[in-house]
Amino acid sequence: MGDNMMERVIHTPEGVRDIYGEECKQKRIVMEELHQILHLYHYEEIKTPTLEFFDIFSKEKGTAQSNEMFKLFDRENNTLVLRPDMTPSIARCVSKYFANEKHHIRLCYEGQAFQNLSRLQGKLNEFTQLGAELIGDDTSAADGEMISMMVDCLIAVGLKEFQVSIGHVEYFTGLVEEAGLLPEVADSLRDAIQNKNTYAIETLCKKAGIKDSLTEAFMNLTKNIGGLEVLEQAKQAVHNERSLKAIDRLEKLYHIMTYYEYESHISFDLGMLSNYKYYSGVIFRGYTYGTGSPIAAGGRYNGLLKQFGVDMPSVGFAFFVDVLLNAMLHQRIVIDTAEDATMILFETPHQKTAIQLAKFFRSHNQTIQLTRKSSRSTIGEYREHCKMHGLNQIIYVKDSDDCFERILVENGASSTVTKDVLKGGAL
Repeated sequence: MGDNMMERVIHTPEGVRDIYGEECKQKRIVMEELHQILHLYHYEEIKTPTLEFFDIFSKEKGTAQSNEMFKLFDRENNTLVLRPDMTPSIARCVSKYFANEKHHIRLCYEGQAFQNLSRLQGKLNEFTQLGAELIGDDTSAADGEMISMMVDCLIAVGLKEFQVSIGHVEYFTGLVEEAGLLPEVADSLRDAIQNKNTYAIETLCKKAGIKDSLTEAFMNLTKNIGGLEVLEQAKQAVHNERSLKAIDRLEKLYHIMTYYEYESHISFDLGMLSNYKYYSGVIFRGYTYGTGSPIAAGGRYNGLLKQFGVDMPSVGFAFFVDVLLNAMLHQRIVIDTAEDATMILFETPHQKTAIQLAKFFRSHNQTIQLTRKSSRSTIGEYREHCKMHGLNQIIYVKDSDDCFERILVENGASSTVTKDVLKGGAL
């Protein structure tokens, strides 16, 4: 095998990466903490396949662009994709299995998602999402539950400085209708607002012949971020029912958040729009310092399930777990991965005793690494191995089946311990 071929074999493709050791432990622990909060709200787990039919994520469903999806074909020549987003998969599942459900459906999930992005964007093509969906409830109370659950999750993983920014897509849609804009102009204006490009917004409005008051309203979407005062200013800027209903919904949501006592963690940003066209109402994103991207995002998508044959209002969110972990690293938030793990190191004549000890302690939920002693390795080398892999002591079974040497990994201190003492709980 040539050097170039070997180089390709041991490296990953662009946009994906290996994780192992301490990073894997940290990710697992953070995901368990997030899941625990979702379970406290009684969200039940659901798992969907990594491969889905292309049509599940087609343009009409409002998810990723076709050229941003990894595609492949099955034996019948159907076009499949690696899911770029979890929400349409959940919508498909609900339409298939819960079509006749008369009460609210609460689901949570975790999984890998994939987007075929340009390397210039500096983002991973494979990433982990963990989130929740509340289906069948169209109330502001459901929106409030989602946002409070996101706040609880962020508190649970140790974040202290974070904000959930809240918008409403219908405010922008109402403004577009009031201004009488063509769809292509509205799309360009949406992009300019998302990029906070005030020059482009002003130019587009001028070319479209929009009156000054509405131009100012569009311009203000890039800078009016804050509390209830932002909603009051936005209300005064419009005269269409659609935008005013959006403001009314956000005002109700604010009061609900005061009941949760989380109003200090939220702000309003009516210029926060989304490229995902399935969002139909309240949208929100979680931000903290140490990363340039949101750590979580969600919103209401009342029309999505209808495209799968079931008309149910829905709201949900997802954590971008890799981004969250990166932010926690930058904020020096300690993720405690320490565990009481023991190496049972044995000489070959005492293998049976070592195996029986390992079985006993594992049956009592104690972590054991069972290792045969090599004549080529010293106890010092085994200690170094234990330090690297989070084991805090060695039980060395070498001279007797009833009496062993205990070695503390940290300082190398050695003592003698009997089998009965170990089994009595001294491990």
